[in-house]
Amino acid sequence: MKHKYTDDKNPAEAMFTQPFGISWRKALVSLPRLVPDFVLNFTASEGPQPIVFEIPSRGKHLIPVYVWVPPLRKHRHHHIFHSQKNAAGAHLKDALRPIGIDDDHDAKLPVLIDFHGGSFILGSCQEQAPFCARMCRELNCVVISVDYRLGPYAQFPAANLDAEDVVLAVIDPSSRAFKPLREGILWEMLKQGRKPIELDEQKIAFSGFSSGGNIALNLALSIKDDPTAETDWVSPLPWDWPNDIPVLLFYPSLDARLLPHERPRPEGLNPPSGFVERWKIEKELMPTYLPPEKRGHPRASPGLADIRARDGENFGLHPKARMLLVLPQFDSLNEQSMTWIQKVRDEGRGDDLIVEEVKGVVHGWTQFPDSWISDLERKLKLNAFRRAREFLEDHWHLDTRLAVETEVISHDKDGVRQSSTSIDTAAAGSQNLGEA
Repeated sequence: MKHKYTDDKNPAEAMFTQPFGISWRKALVSLPRLVPDFVLNFTASEGPQPIVFEIPSRGKHLIPVYVWVPPLRKHRHHHIFHSQKNAAGAHLKDALRPIGIDDDHDAKLPVLIDFHGGSFILGSCQEQAPFCARMCRELNCVVISVDYRLGPYAQFPAANLDAEDVVLAVIDPSSRAFKPLREGILWEMLKQGRKPIELDEQKIAFSGFSSGGNIALNLALSIKDDPTAETDWVSPLPWDWPNDIPVLLFYPSLDARLLPHERPRPEGLNPPSGFVERWKIEKELMPTYLPPEKRGHPRASPGLADIRARDGENFGLHPKARMLLVLPQFDSLNEQSMTWIQKVRDEGRGDDLIVEEVKGVVHGWTQFPDSWISDLERKLKLNAFRRAREFLEDHWHLDTRLAVETEVISHDKDGVRQSSTSIDTAAAGSQNLGEA
């Protein structure tokens, strides 16, 4: 489909066309992006670490992507028990998830495409590393986090177009980025002395946090007579897609008609404070990406889009979309999420939406460093990520059980060392988000 939007100004050139009040605010919120990627060895120390490269867009610019590839699996695990009692069965407590893939692995790997938050004016793929690395190693999937364009140097719908270009790079051999994406991964595999991997073009999922959730949901929508594109704007995934399309929505922005300071706030959520409010960061910068007259457009506010097309055509929410919505208690986006939940149910897609409400936490808590949050919040964060993993397992139809070869060592009553090898197959159990 041909859009009237194809490319934006070069960011370096656009920097000097902005009023000073916009430029210094943008420079301020961009400071975290100067942090080098090696810090991910500390923020996501369990790994794997991402491959970072660029792929071509439909326009002139390149799209940076962070790509996580499953590590190689270690096959044999020894658990040593010294006890006068029979230690048989103790290995059951030590069964491990299937972390990594075999070096001779030849099956295609499913792909999760992820989008960071930041109101379309800030944020980066670095903050996604703990989540992306966890999904990669626990699901043995490839995870791609997209460094999409931001305001004020790009304008709506730049982020949507970058997102679609990355999706097409995964699924469409005719895409300009199809081959460069695979070459970028291949070169890193060769550097590591590993066998190349293959992406499963038909097993794909999306995840998004805050404004990234806006993008993720957009990818599963087809809009008839879209006012932004001035034509029909369909999902990059064909209507006859063969598999479920899991969509993980973490506290998404679904209705952009109100700026953050204008939204109703749930009871117990204090008014905004800090430098973002004091220096009017969102109030001044957000309109540079999304002007007020376009806030009600369905691609800007996907919560306003039709779920089912009124005329029965192939528009609305993709028939294979399966959604998990995670909502923190203290979030000014909650009201619009509740409105959308009811809309989904009223339009006959309630069975395709699971809602997890998390008490006692604020917007964005899953992306805060562990050192910034309480023990309870860390447990709720891990539970939210565990629920996301299970959701992907279910809809990708993955068997994540691992046969673990375990050597159990004990001593009999005479002190003689005894050894036995057993094979245990287990998977991590589930837990409600509200349980710590």
